[in-house]
Amino acid sequence: MLKGTGVRFRLGFAGGAIALLLTGAALAGMPAGGSATGADAPAADAPAADTGASASGDKTPLTLEEVVVTSDRKASYSADLVQAGSFRGARQLDTPLTIAVVPSEVIESQQARSLFDALRNTAGVTSSQTSPTVYNNLSIRGIAVDNRANYRLNGSLPIINLIDLPLEDKDRVEALKGASALYYGFTTPSGIINLTMKRPTPETYLSVEGFGNDHGTAAGHIDFGDTWGMFGARLNAVYGHVDSGIDNTAGTRALFAGAFDFKPIEGLTISLDAEYLYKNVVEPGVFRFLTPPKSTVSNLYPTIQLPPLLDPATNFGPDWAVNHARESNVLLHTNYRITQTWSATVDAGDSYLLRDRRFNTLNPTNYATGDGLLSIGLQENHYENKNARAEIAGTFYTGPLVHEVIFGFSENVKNQVSPATVAALCPGATPTAKPVTCQQNFYNPVPIPYTPIPPEFADTTRIKDVGYYAFDRLKVIDWLDLLGGVRYSDYTESDVTTNVDTFRATPLSYSYGFVLKPRTWASLYGTFIQGLETTPAAPILANNYGQQLPATESTQREAGIKVEPRRGLLIQAAYFAINRASTYTNAQNFYVQDGRAQYKGEEVSVTGEVTRDLSIYGSALFLEAEQVNGAPTTVVTVKGVTTVTPTSNGRQIENVPKRQFSIAGEYRLTRLLAGLSVTAGAYYTGPRAINQLNSAFIPGYTLLDAGASYSTLLGGHTLLLRLNGENITRRRYWASTGGLVLSEGPPGSVKFSVAWKY
Repeated sequence: MLKGTGVRFRLGFAGGAIALLLTGAALAGMPAGGSATGADAPAADAPAADTGASASGDKTPLTLEEVVVTSDRKASYSADLVQAGSFRGARQLDTPLTIAVVPSEVIESQQARSLFDALRNTAGVTSSQTSPTVYNNLSIRGIAVDNRANYRLNGSLPIINLIDLPLEDKDRVEALKGASALYYGFTTPSGIINLTMKRPTPETYLSVEGFGNDHGTAAGHIDFGDTWGMFGARLNAVYGHVDSGIDNTAGTRALFAGAFDFKPIEGLTISLDAEYLYKNVVEPGVFRFLTPPKSTVSNLYPTIQLPPLLDPATNFGPDWAVNHARESNVLLHTNYRITQTWSATVDAGDSYLLRDRRFNTLNPTNYATGDGLLSIGLQENHYENKNARAEIAGTFYTGPLVHEVIFGFSENVKNQVSPATVAALCPGATPTAKPVTCQQNFYNPVPIPYTPIPPEFADTTRIKDVGYYAFDRLKVIDWLDLLGGVRYSDYTESDVTTNVDTFRATPLSYSYGFVLKPRTWASLYGTFIQGLETTPAAPILANNYGQQLPATESTQREAGIKVEPRRGLLIQAAYFAINRASTYTNAQNFYVQDGRAQYKGEEVSVTGEVTRDLSIYGSALFLEAEQVNGAPTTVVTVKGVTTVTPTSNGRQIENVPKRQFSIAGEYRLTRLLAGLSVTAGAYYTGPRAINQLNSAFIPGYTLLDAGASYSTLLGGHTLLLRLNGENITRRRYWASTGGLVLSEGPPGSVKFSVAWKY
């Protein structure tokens, strides 16, 4: 546990740090462990960056090579390079952690419109608590992805994931799994989800797309890019009507985004990325058990009966339960090559979100009749992240050893205004009776009277995370890299309104690890991580909603192997073990920290081109996650009434499947008809506990997808038609759980799009 003000603790770390080391100067444009080659480069035996001695024994002059995102593979299910934070510019083969890169080819072929659409291709990613139709509340390896700290734009700016983050203006989505605190500061060890903006094109590019689904979604997307001398621009705009197929949840969404590059002199690049997001939809109701069965001395863990799976189009929430969110993200990035071996990078950005929400949950009281009590929480939230980062990277010799180093400073300030949730009530039995909790029937929902959001007042809370870090990737010999890094942090949680610091720590953290390259097409690695973790604020349904609990530390060990038997086909296998503070909503409905939880597992993935015509994206996860220590069982008797509070020790962590598999692919039928291809996918998620006491488990499920696309020339330009069916068997399933909350998966859908590309 992190100590209070002024107390330091020592951490041995590696994951995110090691990542940095591997790519040390990658942030300044220096590839790690090999040159950053394009799609037409030789296979994995391409020569490494020239940093060693010459055949005569003389030292070869060192240089920093500029890595360009657009030099990565095109029209491929695989990606050679990684763009997440410290990994920027590094080859996947040389990074010492599990990384899932979902490139634009996968996103477009599956018509992915949300983060979960894209990330379901990688095992370990699940939806948590809320309905995935409004925004994606995600967990990786059973650990919640912090919505305010773990989502990054271009590997730098922490953006706020409380709105459906769009993919139309993104080139790729990356999931850097595990701890990453040495570079990103206080983050949960679930991993970093990085979204990379599309960059300006060297020549004129224009794509006009119309897309929709069989439920009534109809929207348009324009994508334009060009470069004029030293200036380049990429513009994206989306607007349309959206409908998930769930009753009374239709709404609108919009995106306006621009990515601009300016290169006034040789060696200097100034980039500005900005996007405005808007989504206004009705949030469907979810189940929540308010009165679970009481524990007794003879039955510590009584079970809960799950409600029946309904017609997935059912919405028992009110048709006025609008979730109205809007967000703006701005990031300024500057990179300057000082010399051939040193460069400097400066980033500054801001992410701001305003959300009006009417979150509704139904506590079932009679499964036979479908009766229940509907709770509707009215709230208005303001969130803002301000981020700044400055780094200098370089390479040099000490004797025969080559160092790739980076020195940096970062400051992240997160402000939050979250008033207490106000409950919407229904009229009493008589006109003069007090309002009461609304009655609802989940078999035959009835209209609920409208309640406006009242004026709300709340304190502004702030988290300030300042860090100073240094990394060194030491090339001992051609096939062995040793990695080490250190970070000093000054972390404060405070109430701005009352000017009171509620928690402060100044930890000094370390990292170390190795990457072994027995062949140019294979690598083995080992890392040890002790990370720094901001505890996410108490969830909306907890009695202490919005409360910021003290930060904690986590540890991670990972060992793995990566093999690229042919260029464009990457195989990864890893073992990991994570130990972290356990947080959950207890029996008294308070969000608390209690003991430690442990996550151990193995993960395997295969991505890329098996043949010229067949691309696949497959992954598997085997995970054991349980509470390893915490408060013991207590039995208290007061005035003849006995209250039993059972321990969570030994119980499976909520919302964590022990098994998860996915396989998706595309086959190009070029011999039958040029431009024609078919796609298919299967996604399995195992049973998950609905709370920390394992009072019930939602069953596992498998979803099947299928699709086809056809491209041809029209007027000398490409016309692309796509058709994708999701959940084609119309399987009913629970999509999200945790904290005694259940959200059913949306109806299956048929998605289509027509695009013309100039």
